[in-house]
Amino acid sequence: MPIFSFRLCVSIWLITVGAVNAQLRTVPNPTKGRIGTYTPHDPAVTAFSGLQTIQNNRIMVGVDSRYGGAITYLSFANGENMVNNFDLGRQVQVGLYSGPNPYTEKGKQPNANWVGLGWNPIQAGDVYGNPSDILAFRKEANLLYVKTHPRHFALNDVLGESYIEHWIRLEDNVVKVHAKVTLFRSDQTKYEGRQQEMPCIYLNGNYHNIYAYTGNKPFLNDGLTQIRPPIGFGDIHPTEPWMASTDDRGFGVGLFSENSYDWKKGYFGTDLAGDEFTADASYIANTPYIVFDHNITHEWDYEMVVGHITDIRRYMYDKPRPETGPNYRFDTSRKGWHYFNAVDSGWPVQGNLTVQLTNKQRDLIQSPNVFWQGSSNPKLYLRAAFQTQNNAFRLSWRKPEDATLYRTEDQYIDFPIINDGQVHTYEIDLSNKQGWLNANIGLIEFRPPPNGPDVNGWVKMEWLATSADGPKGNGNSVVVVPKDPLAPAVCEPGIAPVSVQKVRLVRGH
Repeated sequence: MPIFSFRLCVSIWLITVGAVNAQLRTVPNPTKGRIGTYTPHDPAVTAFSGLQTIQNNRIMVGVDSRYGGAITYLSFANGENMVNNFDLGRQVQVGLYSGPNPYTEKGKQPNANWVGLGWNPIQAGDVYGNPSDILAFRKEANLLYVKTHPRHFALNDVLGESYIEHWIRLEDNVVKVHAKVTLFRSDQTKYEGRQQEMPCIYLNGNYHNIYAYTGNKPFLNDGLTQIRPPIGFGDIHPTEPWMASTDDRGFGVGLFSENSYDWKKGYFGTDLAGDEFTADASYIANTPYIVFDHNITHEWDYEMVVGHITDIRRYMYDKPRPETGPNYRFDTSRKGWHYFNAVDSGWPVQGNLTVQLTNKQRDLIQSPNVFWQGSSNPKLYLRAAFQTQNNAFRLSWRKPEDATLYRTEDQYIDFPIINDGQVHTYEIDLSNKQGWLNANIGLIEFRPPPNGPDVNGWVKMEWLATSADGPKGNGNSVVVVPKDPLAPAVCEPGIAPVSVQKVRLVRGH
């Protein structure tokens, strides 16, 4: 008698208590993927060799020395690898971006296809097939740790003055990654913020359905936006902080990064199929704007959920919810704020952001992308000191559905300031501004009014909040109980579903 084996998939209700664009590594010919092929080999310096994996009864993940220690393998248990490894620009990896642009070093010019990348060390290696060096490696039962000295993608065999580290663990069907970037650049020039890849995920051509929620009813199980090829490379502004790539059955990988609404998407190729070494690949990436000082250390977490799109979204709904309005204290970091044509006093941040103002037309101070309702935030409070030649400062905003910040009259307000160099709490009253009250807010910006006098001074910002008492709590996230249960879980192929309807778990935080 034949013996049939299967795993049980149990459905359990979990009730949780409670910007100018930088150029990323676009493809010169998106119908053919990146130019060239890569023959895997170890880097000049490495702490291990080949593919190293960890797994549980749900999923498997792996890093490979031949790809700079980036994540090159992710699958269901006993399934096929979903990660694309066509060349050293794919994988699941971190890419760093700063100035100058274009970037040259040691007399080497950037590859002609990638001149616009600027300063751009990436985890896996360069376009010429040189994998990044691996300085340290550790493997435990449920841990992969790699410290990488990354190479500039567009230059031939040039190490970037930075380290990229990641700690990878598994929890059920989720890959949890803590990442750390350390810069030690000899060039101490202060460059403006650029979009990073933290990380980017390239999956094989079968995973050509890209999902995001882009509507105005986040966390209410409203319909997702599904994007299918042809998919142009570029920005997308989800209003729930996650994205996913799946196959036509809905199975694939979701990427979550807390409080992050800066993303990109794309699909390279036309076959909509292929394995890890073929050119076709889907692309999703968390791409926050970050100012990279010459000596900065930056740490963050991201999670990859392996499963059906229904279960991916279910997991995202159990995560901490973003704040519903501004809640920033600039004590030890910029909290995702960044500048264009402006610089601050540098790293480390010590209690405030002191931004130099020299050009009334171009100096911009921008928040990370967000999702707030203007009507829920009729007044904002800014704790700041000013030393400028104007008696007003300007707050502008972008709506999530807008491709850019238009700065039209209905999307900005000028508020009075005191130019005495002393810290004051400024009330920004938006209660009569219909362009704010009737809108959802996707980003805010401070700047000198461009129609005012020329400026040569500074602003020192300590915090921004919805209360005159300042920001609440120690972070920018709160946990909210979903009002209604989501759709039932969907199990991966070959697993029998069993519904347990009377189990209720409450997870604290």
